[in-house]
Amino acid sequence: MKNILLLSFFSLLLLPGCKEDEPTVVSGFFTDKITLTEGAAKNNQVITVNVTGSINSIIRVLYQIKEGTAKAGADITTAEGELEFSKGKLSADIAIEILGDTHLELGESFDIVFTSGSSNFVTTIEIPNDDSIEDILTADDGFYTPETYPSMEAVFKDEFEGAQLNTNQWTYELGNGCSVGICGWGNNELETYTNSTENLKLENGKMVITAREFNDSYTSARIKTQDKIELKFGRIDVRAKLPKGQGIWPAIWMLGENIDVAGSGWPICGEIDIMEVVGHRPAELVGTVHYNSDGYKYSSSSTTLSSGDFSDKFHVFSLVWDKNKITWYLDNKSFKEFSNTANIAGYPFNKPFFFIMNVAVGGNWPGSPDATTVFPQEMFVDYIRVFQ
Repeated sequence: MKNILLLSFFSLLLLPGCKEDEPTVVSGFFTDKITLTEGAAKNNQVITVNVTGSINSIIRVLYQIKEGTAKAGADITTAEGELEFSKGKLSADIAIEILGDTHLELGESFDIVFTSGSSNFVTTIEIPNDDSIEDILTADDGFYTPETYPSMEAVFKDEFEGAQLNTNQWTYELGNGCSVGICGWGNNELETYTNSTENLKLENGKMVITAREFNDSYTSARIKTQDKIELKFGRIDVRAKLPKGQGIWPAIWMLGENIDVAGSGWPICGEIDIMEVVGHRPAELVGTVHYNSDGYKYSSSSTTLSSGDFSDKFHVFSLVWDKNKITWYLDNKSFKEFSNTANIAGYPFNKPFFFIMNVAVGGNWPGSPDATTVFPQEMFVDYIRVFQ
């Protein structure tokens, strides 16, 4: 009986409730939400912060709201303060002031930095855009967009107002593709690209790419910003008037900057087609993405003018390109959206791309010119502008 009592006594000494409290160790923080709504005006929203770890005493944690792509004074109000946690209180609230507006912009983000002892923990909060695109503007020669936007800054533009192409921004691609291992430019195209003013010139504030026929052969021009202008995300506006005819194929498009890196060629690098029109369907605009995800994939949509075709007057081809989401617009009316909602393996569209403009002749999609095709055919580009 004595042995049983002694054993019971020592067992009581070893119970966890009889031990001294373990030291407090903070392993991290998480919030109840990682996105906030923007709204149309200044508003306050609350984020609940939860502490993780072994919390056995009262701790006080400093926090800072720091700007990211969401800028202080324009999108958010930065602030700092102190949160208190304890064994019985593992969460606390932070009030966030959002400076909402009604102007289309890209999604934005800011950071909350928590400091516990000598350790910093960072949580990123997203503010998706919830504004609509503005109405298109009109002129005698077609549609156009403003030179500035209230909530964005221009990061690249070419108004094509000089005497010749700005080769600090653009490079001519020459030949028929064979020199880079893709004869016919990968599409069985028939043209040879040149840097001749017969095929590309600047005139009256426009860039003019001209496709010509010479004795059953064809010349045209193709330019790119590779290694000069490579951007990630933005609103892209291109104002252009397009050629038409059987076998004519104008395009304004983008390729991933890593296309020449071993193992990252097309379609792994990604392709974004802002505008493609095949000349035998001159009123139909097509927008497409090409990529690799366990094999070649693409997503394509089209829209058709209610009257006339794209050779009649200038139209604005726009792309609002955001993290995990791309939206295509014709004259500020959306006709396609592509989102990475399914966490696509190999999704390439969250990294920098460069621009390409060209007028192809022939190829797998449009087919060859025939007796109905009139040459020369011209694509007029008034401007390209990128805002972030």
